[in-house]
Amino acid sequence: MYGTRTQDGVIPARDIHARYEDVTVRHGARVDEIGDEFAQRLAAADTEAAERARLAAEAQAQAKLAAEQAEQAPEAKPTWERRQRPTVLSFGAEDETPAAAAPQPVVPPPPPPVAPPPAPEPPRRPVRSRVHSFGPVDDEDLSAQRWMR
Repeated sequence: MYGTRTQDGVIPARDIHARYEDVTVRHGARVDEIGDEFAQRLAAADTEAAERARLAAEAQAQAKLAAEQAEQAPEAKPTWERRQRPTVLSFGAEDETPAAAAPQPVVPPPPPPVAPPPAPEPPRRPVRSRVHSFGPVDDEDLSAQRWMR
């Protein structure tokens, strides 16, 4: 591509230098291309940010104008009317007006019926133990033991 090798397989220095220059130029062109793309994206982002800032400023100005107009506008009178009650002065004549009926006392529920006492159990007969014990005898009365006689 950039020349041929010599008889002994060595590439001449001018070919190496030409190859280096070519790579350097291609690299510089790619870096410039990336820089241009970045500049375009940055310009687009700046344009969008400026548009958002303009819209926000307009919205803020409209909100401020609306708040000022609301402060200057006279307060609307309510459409409802206050309920009128007759004024009554009482000087000890409370018994002329009927008093409210006393609440009826709550009747407690009747107590539950009393259950009859349980029937006594019949006495049980003594039962021999089902387990044989070969341990020491705890009874003090050893007269029933045959081996003691």
